Parts: sequence; structure tokens; C-alpha cells
Amino acid sequence: MLEIKRQAVALEAEQVLELERIITDQDREAAYAFLKKHVYNRLSGSQEARLKCHLDGESNPAQNFKDKNK
Repeated sequence: MLEIKRQAVALEAEQVLELERIITDQDREAAYAFLKKHVYNRLSGSQEARLKCHLDGESNPAQNFKDKNK
């Protein structure tokens, strides 16, 4: 899941032309493929190192439990 925050996505000239063609043709399948490839994949790739599960702690809970019970 993506982190919800404001981000900008830059498109190359060829991608802008492709987007214009998709809009002109009203091609839903191509629109979905374009969004997934050029927007979603870029956003998820840029956040890959930052995404963490809330269950992934910074410490080792098993070791902390063991240390407390010595």
C-alpha cells in the first residue's frame, strides 16, 4: 500500500503523447495500463525503502522478553 502524501510525477514527452492518444481514443484499457506503468509503479518504487509494516518493530521483541525475565 502506498503512503498517502502529495507527490509529483514527471512525464517524458513520449509519455505525454501517449496520454494524449489515450484520452483522444477514450481507451480504458490503455489508460489503466498507462496509470499502472507510469504513475503507480513509480510511486511504489519511490516508497519501496520507506514502507514498513506496523508489526515490524525497531527492536527484537523476543530478546526484550528474554532480557526482562532473567
